[in-house]
Amino acid sequence: MIEGRPQVTANRVVYDPQDGHRSKPFDFNESTAKELAIVASLSEAQAITGERNTADAATKLLSSPSCVAVVIKCGPQGALVATPTSQRWVFAFPSENVWKIGSGDVFSAAYAHAWLAEGKDPLESAWFASRMVTAYVNSRQEAFTPEEMGRIRAEAATAVLHKTMPAAREIPKGQIYLAGPFFTTAQQWLIDEARSAFLDMGFRVFSPVHHVGRGGANEVAPADLIGLDDSSLVFAILDGLDSGTIFEVGYARAKGIPVVGVAEACDDNALTMLHGSGCLITHDFTTGIYTACWKLMNDV
Repeated sequence: MIEGRPQVTANRVVYDPQDGHRSKPFDFNESTAKELAIVASLSEAQAITGERNTADAATKLLSSPSCVAVVIKCGPQGALVATPTSQRWVFAFPSENVWKIGSGDVFSAAYAHAWLAEGKDPLESAWFASRMVTAYVNSRQEAFTPEEMGRIRAEAATAVLHKTMPAAREIPKGQIYLAGPFFTTAQQWLIDEARSAFLDMGFRVFSPVHHVGRGGANEVAPADLIGLDDSSLVFAILDGLDSGTIFEVGYARAKGIPVVGVAEACDDNALTMLHGSGCLITHDFTTGIYTACWKLMNDV
């Protein structure tokens, strides 16, 4: 694998653009391959093709010279695997922890190993890559024992047969209520980051500071409660144990609304009632975001 922008001439190539909205086609610098597989995020595929729709972007990428397979990664929805004869979807395996740094590289490397070295077809390669990513983000391990690899391969092979779908999973229409303090710059930044993450993945979000704003108790509280009543899940930022956030969590649980919380700097003893009332508490921000998405999609 090469990271950079060299001119490549090869028999078979797996191309991962790695440049987000600035991504360029494989042949922009006159690189050539007899067989090309493109593994890209949705934003990269959109940047290269100009198409917003995932299936349309895949079709356009397949028109690239010698392109025989396209994989477009779409977060919690999974990934579209397209060839000249089919478009099918593989899905993410939910994990207890999500360590995102390097996960895209692991997917591309695992796909390349399966497709180039083991001769697996694009669908099998994508399922193997998805399962390898889950193993990596959950453990941060860079190497796995033969026994662990055996389990990973077996689960990927089972998924090929029983979990492959012809269409993308729909993002649930249910609203995520974003609970958390926003009284300092750092707190506001974290709220903004959470909101952007959910919106970028296609989820609907109700954020009190964005939808209601600041104001008196008689104005803010009723509007926030309407937002809570209309929500399907609460994502709570718990550090600092803000009284408003704790109230929103309790209100949600009393109404039967699921709660996913992020507590990076809380004494676990302070969270007893949250644990005991069925809240899912995570201890890092990224894991919390993905857990909330998976919870709303009934994956956890």
